[in-house]
Amino acid sequence: MVVQTVFSGQPGWLLQNDTLKAVVLPGHGGKIASLCTCDTGFELLFQNPHGSYRTARCGDAFSAYEACGFDDAFPCIDPEPVQVGARVVDYPDHGEIWSAAFAAHKEGETLCLTFDSPLLGYRYQKQIFLQGQKLVCRYHIENPGEVPIPAIWACHCLLRCEPGMRIRLPAGVRQVQNVFDSECLGKAGAMLNYPPPATGTDLTRMPPHGQLKYYVVGPVEKGVCGVDYPGQGVCARFYYDSKKLPYLGFWATAGGYRGDVNCALEPASGYYDSISVARRFGRCPVLAPHTSFAFELALALGPITKKAAQDVI
Repeated sequence: MVVQTVFSGQPGWLLQNDTLKAVVLPGHGGKIASLCTCDTGFELLFQNPHGSYRTARCGDAFSAYEACGFDDAFPCIDPEPVQVGARVVDYPDHGEIWSAAFAAHKEGETLCLTFDSPLLGYRYQKQIFLQGQKLVCRYHIENPGEVPIPAIWACHCLLRCEPGMRIRLPAGVRQVQNVFDSECLGKAGAMLNYPPPATGTDLTRMPPHGQLKYYVVGPVEKGVCGVDYPGQGVCARFYYDSKKLPYLGFWATAGGYRGDVNCALEPASGYYDSISVARRFGRCPVLAPHTSFAFELALALGPITKKAAQDVI
């Protein structure tokens, strides 16, 4: 079923089948605020630490608001001025989408969200539905204008953390690159082997404290990654087209960011976070005039099985 609801005082939509329940908040960037199992009530997503939501405006600092749940980062993560055609545009912190108000309606068992960008003129459409143990998000981002738009899409899905959890990257990953200076990973730009040696920082687990971020070096071979929760007997898997989202980041905070404890696997279309850095690496996608970028991402939540262990390390 797909019905209107109220979540933490905000109007939203509840999607539910025999296996999963999800809550979407159109007025807060189309955020998926909750995803849990029906039988045990296991909640996958990091929950709002403030208990209530404030309305953000485009250009506001992401850290000043409710960093929780599953947001979309587009057209960037890091804020900076970007040349777009003949003008310079200030790309917002964590992009434009997380603070956007979406129009929403349902079509059968699918929730349809639409946003027209006042900043860059693109149309952003997102369809969300449940399919067995999967939450499926289908995206269609269209540039109807005459100017190419440099734009990175990144999954910004903050996950709950607990002792014993394991991070699972796609099979074939051999090296990751550190994004910023950190006690755990060293200097920004450092290359680290994956899986890590026994004497190094275990990148398959949460850091003991602080915060970190790294990207898999180069395009991934398979579009699958996830997290295992052995203590709960539950795992989460992201499935996506690695040709559309060839890059993969991982973010974790163990109290280092606002005191929060969460992590995020971030399939992305560019490498990495800012337009300028992606351009420097030669990996910055551009949404050409009168074209669109369409892709699908599915988030599966269920028991840890041999099948779920395939294609990840």
